[in-house]
Amino acid sequence: MMSRNPFGDAPFPGTSRPNPFGEEPATMAPGEAARRMEQAARKIRGLRSQLGSEGLTLHGTRELIDEVAAALEAGARALRGLE
Repeated sequence: MMSRNPFGDAPFPGTSRPNPFGEEPATMAPGEAARRMEQAARKIRGLRSQLGSEGLTLHGTRELIDEVAAALEAGARALRGLE
C-alpha cells in the first residue's frame, strides 16, 4: 500500500524494512512457506526454555521477533503466489 507524502504529491512506499540477508524470492511455493512457518514455530517453542523470572533474554526476544516476522513474510509470499 502506498502512502501519500505529507510534503507533496509524490507517493512513498510503506514502512517495510529491507531484509539484511538479501532479497527473498518474490513468490514462494505454499509448501516452502509452510516449512518456513513450521521451522519458526519450532524455534519459538524452543525459546520457551529461555524464560526466566525476568522473561525472555534480550537476545531471545530479538530471535523471537525475527522468527515470527520471517514466518509471516513466508506466509504472505505463499498467499501472493496463490492469486
